[in-house]
Amino acid sequence: MNGDGTQSEPIQDQHSQSDEDKVAGILAQEEADLAGHSEPQVLDALRERFADAGHTVSEEALQDHARRIAGLDPNDFSSKTR
Repeated sequence: MNGDGTQSEPIQDQHSQSDEDKVAGILAQEEADLAGHSEPQVLDALRERFADAGHTVSEEALQDHARRIAGLDPNDFSSKTR
C-alpha cells in the first residue's frame, strides 16, 4: 500500500502453502466430492483440478488416485451429486 492507504501493487499470497499441501488439499476435496463415483469421472475431475491449480501430476499417479477415490464409500455430499 502507498502512504495514502491505496493499493497500487498486487497483494502477495498471505497464506503460502507448500506444493505438497496444495496437492493434499486438492485430493481431500476430490475425495469429499467424488467418493464412489466412476473412475473415469474422478480421473477427469482430478486432471481438471490439477491443471487449474498449475500442478503437473503424472498420469500414473492420477490414475492411482482416481481408482482409490472411486473405491471409497460415498459420503453424504458425494452421494447427492452422483
